Amino acid sequence: MQLALLYFNTIVGPEIYFSHPGSILEKVGRKMLGFFDLDMSDKFFEVSLIEEDLKMTNLYFEITSCWARGNKEMLMLSVIIDKNFNSELFYDTLKDYSFKIMSIVNLYKAFYTKGYLKEDDPEIDLKVKELYQILLKCYDELGVNLKEKIEDEKIIKKFKKFEW
Repeated sequence: MQLALLYFNTIVGPEIYFSHPGSILEKVGRKMLGFFDLDMSDKFFEVSLIEEDLKMTNLYFEITSCWARGNKEMLMLSVIIDKNFNSELFYDTLKDYSFKIMSIVNLYKAFYTKGYLKEDDPEIDLKVKELYQILLKCYDELGVNLKEKIEDEKIIKKFKKFEW
């Protein structure tokens, strides 16, 4: 399982801002950026990557921003996982963490680390650290939910084997 946060940079377009653990496979990353760039009516959606034998579960959301065109930053939390898992398992956690991200005052500053606009603002590094901490907690919680689901499925399979 991998967690990614995609961000729509108004200068260069969509980019993968965060991924854990490790970086996203290049082929998968290109596809993720393409899906983020689509105008979708659903905020929560999944995509099956047949060639890679993976599934991406995605939640699009926006945060207010004083520095962005239109006064909003467009973001997408994505979970990359084996294609056999039910994406609804991640919905509540992704939604909760999107609200946590949206509630951080001036979080938009975390997306301006590359000197595009306000590189001298001392709050930028603080917001980057704050965002990374939330994303790592999100990953941990997704992992706990996944382990619980796997254990539940093992128990159900054992009961199905019994003849009553």
